[in-house]
Amino acid sequence: MIQQIMAYIQVFFVIVTSLFVRLGLLPNCLTVEPTVFVAENEYQIIWESGQPSAAWVVVGGETYSDSLGGNLYWDQTVHKVCVPMDKLDAARSYEIHWQHVMRAHWEVRMGSDNAKAYSFRPVDFSDGLQIYHLSDSHSSLQPAAKTGTYWGDKLDLLILNGDIINDIQTPAARTDAMRLAWESTRGERPVLYARGNHETRGSLANDLSRYVGTPGGDRWYFTTRLGPLWIAVYDVGEDKLDDHQEYYGLADFVQYREKEAAFFDSVIANAAAEFDAPGVEYRLLVSHVPIGDASRPFPEMMSRWLDQANQMNLDLALSGHWHRTQYYPAGEYNPLGTAAAYPLIVGSRPMNALGLFTANAVELQPATIRAWFTDQRHAIVETLPEILR
Repeated sequence: MIQQIMAYIQVFFVIVTSLFVRLGLLPNCLTVEPTVFVAENEYQIIWESGQPSAAWVVVGGETYSDSLGGNLYWDQTVHKVCVPMDKLDAARSYEIHWQHVMRAHWEVRMGSDNAKAYSFRPVDFSDGLQIYHLSDSHSSLQPAAKTGTYWGDKLDLLILNGDIINDIQTPAARTDAMRLAWESTRGERPVLYARGNHETRGSLANDLSRYVGTPGGDRWYFTTRLGPLWIAVYDVGEDKLDDHQEYYGLADFVQYREKEAAFFDSVIANAAAEFDAPGVEYRLLVSHVPIGDASRPFPEMMSRWLDQANQMNLDLALSGHWHRTQYYPAGEYNPLGTAAAYPLIVGSRPMNALGLFTANAVELQPATIRAWFTDQRHAIVETLPEILR
């Protein structure tokens, strides 16, 4: 009897909510507008609606849905739609759709089909490649977002290199990286996200893969190709041992890093289709913790990763984690007895006593790499030596 009463209450709620939505009394607004994330060989367009909705994206007349195994997600407010890179690059625009769905047993009602269109510009190498690279904002989003707009309309790629979120204990924290990416790019430029050690922490940390671009499964490490630019994204995971009290015995990063090392071994074995593929002109490494950092409690893995990176003919590595800005020319970063064969930039400094956040502008040109550190006023804090290629 009680179950029947509860079922009738659910149906009544569905009908009343549907009526309010249809009358426009409960608009299904965007709460976070979309970002185009780079994940391996695809773009992932991610946004948040105010109500649980079915969602899809239209690109060049083709529709791509937020679905699993043929079933559209309908009970989610965060929507993640995968789109082939070449399709969006060619169309240079996309339109997101989200439609509120109310279900209670046999009763299904649909709200209005909401839609909003955005322009998109893929990386443009006609004037070199303009990258903005930031990390370690630790949920101080507005200073970081303002810093990330340094290039303005010239921006080609935004790199969010970890610890964007301080920890993931609340539902609101999960959207921090989405909000920062939107504020910096307005959904018009690609964004590459690399996980930081703080983003492995918190009771909701396992939800994060829904909110940012990832290759899927249990991987946060991958390689990707944007025109002539090839990027290897390493994920150190937590910077502590698995038995640290932070994890209450719920961590297994040792095996995770072993799988990652095997993955990059296969990348090196397949160099002709990866960093040595036809058309590749620039090679970057992105990792929150610098590869080879000897202060981490797993130096053997760091040494293995450093050996891998030295085989990738890298032009530059970009990292964070140290909460300072620092530059090492090729051969000068030598933490484990083996020098990095590539230059390294540690590129972000959290807010200082004056409230200034500092991050890293990078420009790749055929013969040189130029880089400097800037703050949210777009003032240049330090210019680095030019790197000859």
